[in-house]
Amino acid sequence: MDEPLWWPQGVIQTSYDSSFEGELVTSLGRLKIWNFKACLELEWWQAVPETGKVWGKWPEVQILEVIQHDRYGILLNLNGTHIVRICPFEVGNDISRMLRHQPWNEAVSDQALMLPSMVWSVAGNDRVIIYPCKSLLSIEESHSMKYEIAECVGLIHSSLDQFSTPNTERIWNDRLKDIEACLKTNTLWRAPHSKFTVGLPRLNLDIGAITMFDDKPMMLPQPRTITEHLMCDKERLPGLATMMILERQWSAHEKPTEESRKQLLESWLSGAPQAYSNGKALSTLLGGPWVWRYHATLLELGQAMIFSDSELEKNSIKWLSDVSRLQAYLGILRFWKSGLWGGVTGLIVSFFTWQLETLSPTVSGLIGATSILFALASNQLYWSKDPDPY
Repeated sequence: MDEPLWWPQGVIQTSYDSSFEGELVTSLGRLKIWNFKACLELEWWQAVPETGKVWGKWPEVQILEVIQHDRYGILLNLNGTHIVRICPFEVGNDISRMLRHQPWNEAVSDQALMLPSMVWSVAGNDRVIIYPCKSLLSIEESHSMKYEIAECVGLIHSSLDQFSTPNTERIWNDRLKDIEACLKTNTLWRAPHSKFTVGLPRLNLDIGAITMFDDKPMMLPQPRTITEHLMCDKERLPGLATMMILERQWSAHEKPTEESRKQLLESWLSGAPQAYSNGKALSTLLGGPWVWRYHATLLELGQAMIFSDSELEKNSIKWLSDVSRLQAYLGILRFWKSGLWGGVTGLIVSFFTWQLETLSPTVSGLIGATSILFALASNQLYWSKDPDPY
């Protein structure tokens, strides 16, 4: 039997069985799958399920048609007016949380985000999601509008910024560590983050889940990927992390250049909160876009491994092979940063030699002045060599 696109064939030995229900054991952990087969038939939709919770209004269904299988699950056409997302695996409730949390819901109500009209959840996991649209843009169509879409994503993040949580760099660095351990990569990257880099309510956006409404692209929030579910904990991420995931998805359809990365980043920043444009937020020395590109590429490599996608694996490994060069450069800059502490040490030495009269006041003063100048020069050089964020 042919395995559907959402089946994790790269990390599981079990053959696909449409009637299977329960727990799957993979080389990365366990996945729970529910028996969704009945909901692909019209009869199942004639009554509200007895289990779980329905957020929104249960639809009256006359027409039901399978559109496609993809790596999130299954898409159905409902009455020719709605699209249904079936999530075979239990990966959390990111979508229904956004739908039922009224302040978040209201904040994005006038943004380019199409929230579901209904979500059916069981035991804290979204199973069936209905979107009030009848078609999705092709990947090629979304690619041709990527700068407009990036600006819309920035505006969505701007509307959610009021619910942001402070920088949690330890958690984000632990996340990178967990993914690296699963993939057994040769790369390691840990970064500090500025106070302008904040966590936002989770929105899992994808370039394959965009529709048009009133001549404007609208993003459809998606379930959490099984790649994330298997490799790392659930946590909030900065808006920049989401934008870099979208950038990496678009990069699969063209070879990105410095200019295209710059234009995409600037398009997102034009809609995002002003604080996100702060130099420290975009600094490569403080993580910035590059560490989140690294994060997005690790997730791509994980996806390639889980779904046995050799082309995606090759592209991801090629990108990661360049990381060591960037990290070597950052290591050199850290050497100049150490000059700041050398200058501080010299200043302390000059103070105590003056206090203890070990050296003459003139010599101690010269040591102190030289130390201050050295510290300032080292710090200035450190920041002046900060790599561009694109």
